[in-house]
Amino acid sequence: MSASAVLTPAAPGAAAAAEIRVEHLTVRYGAQVALEDASACFQAGQFSAVIGPNGAGKSTLLKTVLGLVEATSGTVSVNGLGTLRSASAYVPQQQTLDWAFPVTVWDVAMMGRTARLGWLRGPRRADREIVAAALEQTEVSDLKHRPIQALSGGQRQRVLLARMLARQAQVLLLDEPLTGVDAATQEKIMRLLQEQARRGCIVAMVTHDLEAAARWCDQLLLVNRRVVAQGTPAEVYTPANIEATFSSSHLGHTHA
Repeated sequence: MSASAVLTPAAPGAAAAAEIRVEHLTVRYGAQVALEDASACFQAGQFSAVIGPNGAGKSTLLKTVLGLVEATSGTVSVNGLGTLRSASAYVPQQQTLDWAFPVTVWDVAMMGRTARLGWLRGPRRADREIVAAALEQTEVSDLKHRPIQALSGGQRQRVLLARMLARQAQVLLLDEPLTGVDAATQEKIMRLLQEQARRGCIVAMVTHDLEAAARWCDQLLLVNRRVVAQGTPAEVYTPANIEATFSSSHLGHTHA
């Protein structure tokens, strides 16, 4: 019998640093196994990259942590964050969004505040200042009146980051934020995410870019339906781990 992943808050009086802990997580889509017995930990102040081939369960891992996907079994425990829903901001893959929707850059960034305020409460002056600062930080202030359908891929990604920053969340989860952006934009995105981690956020992103992850991230999770390895780039990037992660003959199996 299937069971949802259990989301458990910290015990009263717990004094540990903020973290999200995934233990023995299994997710199935019908007969297909997306994740199997996956365990990982994401901590405050740490920038993590989730890396693996297509279909390895990387996006499923983040979505299950957020409660967007129901797990077959396993637990997602949260310490020091209150509720994960109120503490998190999620940036999905660009291709999953409707970029033909008639809204401006400012409207999209303001959605980060709407998530906190509710749809029936209008933004206050403080909210508008937070959005303006987020647009400035992601260098799209000059585009704030432009419709989103008129933006390039890199500009759209920075607008999504502005929406994320406007949320003022403690947990930042991003799915393929480097896809479709040029090298200069990639550098800005990674620097921004690293800065958020240094400010005490939990930051985790799915990416295929091993080089960028090794350069900017504190920890890497190699995923191939299971978590093959988790640790610093120096610890994780071994020939055996790379083979176990990216070889089709190993799909679904961990390497000792």
